[in-house]
Parts: sequence; structure tokens; C-alpha cells
Amino acid sequence: MSTAFEFHCPTKIVCGKHALEKLPDELVMTGMSHPLVMTDAGLMKLGVAAKLTDVLDAADVTYDLFSDVPPDSSMDVVNQVAHLYVEKGCDGFVAIGGGSVIDTTKGAAASLACNGVDFATLQGSEILTDNLPPFIAVPTTAGTGSEVTLVAVVKDTQTHAKLSFTSYKLLPHVAILDPALTASLPPKLTSTTGMDALTHAIEAYTSTQKNPVSDAFAVKAIELIASNLTTACTTPDNLDARTNLALGSLMAGAAFSNAMVGIVHSLGHSLGGLCGIPHGQAMMMLLPHCVRYNLKHGIHAGEYGKLLPYLAPAKAEELGHQASKEVLDQAVCDTLFAMNTYFHDNFGAPLTLKDLGVKHEDLPAVAKQARYDGSALYNSVEVTLEMAQEILEAVYE
Repeated sequence: MSTAFEFHCPTKIVCGKHALEKLPDELVMTGMSHPLVMTDAGLMKLGVAAKLTDVLDAADVTYDLFSDVPPDSSMDVVNQVAHLYVEKGCDGFVAIGGGSVIDTTKGAAASLACNGVDFATLQGSEILTDNLPPFIAVPTTAGTGSEVTLVAVVKDTQTHAKLSFTSYKLLPHVAILDPALTASLPPKLTSTTGMDALTHAIEAYTSTQKNPVSDAFAVKAIELIASNLTTACTTPDNLDARTNLALGSLMAGAAFSNAMVGIVHSLGHSLGGLCGIPHGQAMMMLLPHCVRYNLKHGIHAGEYGKLLPYLAPAKAEELGHQASKEVLDQAVCDTLFAMNTYFHDNFGAPLTLKDLGVKHEDLPAVAKQARYDGSALYNSVEVTLEMAQEILEAVYE
């Protein structure tokens, strides 16, 4: 590992019970007086978005609301939001939602930073040269970590591809983590978004760009997620578990924002773009199969096992210090499969692509697109068509 590296996480973090009450102060600190509040129809229906707008109303803040963010952020919506922002005379964004809401907001903010250009023209790495308008992210899931990442993933509805945009200028200025906002998340979604965050941490730990600081964030994220995810699913109103899960997601996001990810995300983005598979569900299904594939082919041998004390401390203690690297690696793989089985049996989280209605004849196209996903650049070995196809076949049924 090279000793020369950079680690970026300039987003201000406001975390804990009643953290949302700090929103008016953060608006002042970021210079906002008329934000555009971004959310989706589901959060409106559940009353989660109202928890934020109630705070704004109580503080007499003038704001406009966009609540039509789709489950998969789209290029069309990004450009629509940018036009609305100008039309309403807004001076910043507040995004309350999951990854799609926050990534849509990143896209619109980036477009405005570049004088309203079509966001599609900014695809790639570090294309942005100007700073975003003031931007506060309020995540309602503990999964994507988008509130502290330099990445936005937006679907091109014409090509059915998920496009990646990467720039340190995409980082929100403030992230507010209030566990009460995630308490209404059903156990099934809590489990899939939690496994999404776990995937971020594990892939960051094995990425080609890993460094000592990203490793520290990754292992702490794994510890927080693994020790709190089941509790958050079984007792949704346990705010301590929800807070720890939110912190784990944030730290995993910071880790992968600096170290990047790999094959799991390459395949997951492709499944999302071509087959409409929700990202968290894709990550949950793919993670153990990708780990098993890597170990079968000697990839990251000895590295996965180092994560066992954080992922399954009781198992690590049982195996003891004398356990071989091979045994520890396999224990990590077995633990990930066991976690998925538990969430499937207890909360209905899907385990196979067939369960989600993916057609077997679509797998070659998914494998082909995965090869050219931006995440593939950071995998430790080239993502080949054969590799992608073999993993997809294993996940299919």
C-alpha cells in the first residue's frame, strides 16, 4: 500500500436524536433563505417529509417543495428540478430521502453550478469546476451514504443505463442524521439498505484505492452495521440502534467515496439500469456471491478474513488466533450468506434475481454493461464477461 494518499470528507455532520431541529441554524450557516426541498411521494405519504417541513414552518422559512423524485433518479427529473429552482428563485437545496433523492439533488445542483447545462454533459470524473449551491442532505435510510459521497448515480431512461458522476464538488455541505427519520422504514428495507452500506464498506476495504484512513472508516462501519442491523429490523423504534446504523452508513460512504468500490457495484448498477432492480436489493444479493467468487479465484485471499472480528466477533473468538487465513476468509463469506438468509426468512428480503422477475435471457446484457461501469475500474482484477456472467448465474436462482 502506498503511503501517499488523500482522504476527503468536508461535509459537516449533525447527528443524533432531535438533530433535525438544528436545520434552521444550518440554513443560516450555509446562507440559505429560500431552499428547494427535495423528497419523494413515499416519504410524503408516510409523513416523514412533513417532519422536516414542520421544522421549516415553525421557523417561518420560505421554501418550495419538489416531491416527485422517482425511485431511480433520472436525467429528465434532474433537469426538471434545475429549471424549477431557477423559476422559483431558490438559493439552495434541502434533500430529505434516500439515495435517489440525494443523487437527484446532486445532479440538479451540479447543473446549476454550471449555468444550467444538461447534467448528462457532466458525466465522468471531476468534470465540475464550480461549487454547488448550498446543499443540506437529510438521509432517511441508513444505506447509500450519499450524504457524504462524491458520487451521483442517475439513470438515463433512454439507454436504460445508470450513469456515474464523480467529483469532490458533489459533496453536500451539511448532512443531518436524525434516527427518528429512519424509524418508519420497514424491516425489509432496513435490511436491504443496511446490506447496501455493508457492501460499501467491504468493497472499499478491498478496492485498489484503499488507504489506511479509508480502512479505518470501513472497519468501524462494518462493526456498527453488523452489530445494529438486526436490532434495527426487529425493534424499529430503537433509536440507539438507528443512530449507530446511520453512522455506520455514513462512515461506509466516506470510505468508499475515497477508496471506491468494485464488482458488486458494477453488477448492481447494471441490474438497476437494465432490469430496474432497487440498488439495496441488488447489493444484498450480490455481495456474498461476489465474495465467494473472489475467494474461489484467489482474489483478496487473506483480506476478507481480517474483517471477521468486526463482522462477526463471536465467530472470530470461536475460531481463535490460530485459524488459518483460508478458514477466516470462508467464515466471512458464510456470515454474509447467513445474514441474507436471516433477512429473507424473517422479513422477506429477496435472495435471487428470479424472485425479482429478472429474465434469464437478460443476464448476458447485464454482464456486458457491468464491464463498462465506472466501478469496474477500481476492481482488483479486470471485470470480464465470463466473471460477470458466472456471478449472475449464481445469483439467479
